[in-house]
Amino acid sequence: MTCSTPDTFIGRQPIFDCRRRVVAYELLFRNPGETAARVADPFVATRKVVERAFQRLGIPTVLGASRGFVNVDEEFLMSRLVEVLPPERVVLEVLETVRVDERIMGRCRELKARGYRLALDDFSREDDAHAPLLDLADVVKVDVSLLNAAGLTELARRLRLRPLRLLAEKVDSPECARHCRALGFHLFQGFFFGRPAILGA
Repeated sequence: MTCSTPDTFIGRQPIFDCRRRVVAYELLFRNPGETAARVADPFVATRKVVERAFQRLGIPTVLGASRGFVNVDEEFLMSRLVEVLPPERVVLEVLETVRVDERIMGRCRELKARGYRLALDDFSREDDAHAPLLDLADVVKVDVSLLNAAGLTELARRLRLRPLRLLAEKVDSPECARHCRALGFHLFQGFFFGRPAILGA
C-alpha cells in the first residue's frame, strides 16, 4: 500500500468499559476541516484510514495499548488489504451494508481462524439476513438511537443469550448510559462519553 495523502485525517472515538476506562478506539475517516464523515466510497475510506493509522502515524500513536475498531465493507473484507492489519490490535467492524452470503461467511470464518475479532456495526434488530454473523461475532454494536426503551430492552435480552460483548453506540446522555448499563451492556461509545478527536500528520 502507498502512503495516504496529506488531506486524509482520522477521527478517533474512544470506547469505554463499565468502569469508564478506555479499552478501544473506533478509527473513522475524516476530511480536513470536517467533524462528520463524508464517505463516497467505504473501501477507499477504510484503505486511507488503515494507511494513515498503521503506516504513517503508527500503532503506538494512534492506539496506545488499546485495540482499534476498523470499519470494513464487503470489498475491503474480501480483499487482501485486511490481512495487513495486525489481528491482535484490531477489531474488524463489519458494516451493516454488507450482504451476508456463503462467500462472506467463509471469509469471516477464515479471518476468525487467523485470530481476527469481528464486530457487527449499527445493529438494531435481529433479522434473517445477518443472523448467521451473530454466531461468528465477538462484539455487537447496538445503535441505541434507533430504538425506544422497550425495543432496546428486548434486543439486549435476546443478545445476552449469546456469548457476545454488547457495545452501546451513539450514547448521548447520562440517562441513556445508565439504562444501557442496567441492561448489561459491556462497552459504551457516544458523545456522552467522548467525541472523535481528529488525528493528522
